[in-house]
Amino acid sequence: MRNSTFLITTAALAFNSLVTAEEPCDTIQSMGIIYDSKDSAVEQVKLFGMAQYQIGHVDGTDSAGKSFSDTHEEFRRVWLGGDVKFANGLLFKTVLSVTQGENAATGDQDFEFQHFRNLYLSYDLAKANPNFSGYDRFEIGYGRRSLKLADEWQRSAYLFNPVERSPFSNKLWPTDEGGSHPAGAWIRVAQGKDDVQIGLFSTSHDDTFPGWDDGTVVYSEWTHDLTDGSGLDLMEVVFSGYTQSADATEDKLARGNEWGSSAILRLHNGPWEFHSTIGGGKNSEFNNANRDGSFWGMTFMPMKWLVEDKVKFVSRYQYQHASSVEGIRLNSRYARSAGARGKADMSLSGGRGDRHHNFYMGINYYFCGDNMKIVSGIDYDDIETHNGINVFKGWTASSAFRFYF
Repeated sequence: MRNSTFLITTAALAFNSLVTAEEPCDTIQSMGIIYDSKDSAVEQVKLFGMAQYQIGHVDGTDSAGKSFSDTHEEFRRVWLGGDVKFANGLLFKTVLSVTQGENAATGDQDFEFQHFRNLYLSYDLAKANPNFSGYDRFEIGYGRRSLKLADEWQRSAYLFNPVERSPFSNKLWPTDEGGSHPAGAWIRVAQGKDDVQIGLFSTSHDDTFPGWDDGTVVYSEWTHDLTDGSGLDLMEVVFSGYTQSADATEDKLARGNEWGSSAILRLHNGPWEFHSTIGGGKNSEFNNANRDGSFWGMTFMPMKWLVEDKVKFVSRYQYQHASSVEGIRLNSRYARSAGARGKADMSLSGGRGDRHHNFYMGINYYFCGDNMKIVSGIDYDDIETHNGINVFKGWTASSAFRFYF
């Protein structure tokens, strides 16, 4: 813990020295651009890198009623990638994961290729074809990309506001067992206040590029801007959902959820921001009787800039509920790890319950906007079953240094 604190402090001081130099943030934001020309077939080549170093401490009561505590330090994420933009509206994008943090049971951490998060080719006809010039965007694409239910998944890991996403948003997330995004084909059309997309994706699992050997997921999303006439700086709603078709022997996304959907509301006015998600879904029909059935949840996230573009207060309340006694999986990163290491006993309910409250409060400090910041916060979790079994109650304090270009 002492070494990790020293590392974060040293890194923060070093980067703070950088940001006092002349236009350092502009340098960070543009440092990945290695080629940029409007007069050639290849318009831009931009490299991408992201690192997140994180420490966390959990203190709570396990399902056996015993108190426990555990401390972690890790590179939570390291991503590498790049974009190539072509003058005719083509975009090739790739992002791969180098590490996903410590192994929950052993504490070991590997730095090697894990999987591709994004690997796709898209074509924007609104840029390339005069017949589509009336659209702000008319995109067709194929490849591996994220499907974004819940507000916190609408923003990438280097952009969202808390240290960790809410458990409910993660339950809705259509990913494979390794945390990889699915591959598929989509179309996205934006015009004026509306942005609509729909796609068909494979449920097959593969670290590089999955085929179509298993089931399918149909995904759709609609964003509508309501700002005009509202008196606010921003008012928008986002509706998204998916339905999954796969049999018992086939790979599945979202831990087998049959379907999931969410409705998002975002309000911004001056220094205040409010983001909320209400959603639900149905657990896999192939689960045992204690883990199938429906689930629903909601998150409310009030935030305020205490110092414009520098210091932000972030809070969140989340509640989720399932119709089956083990329909919700404990999603606390560090509580689950304590269970895997034998420091906590989650065996009584298998780390699962049917109702879950989560509270979060934190402060973010921005050196160069989202490109370089420290995100810190405290979570309280209370997950239990309707027949009185405590799964986990406790506090988690964590802090992360995030950097990307």
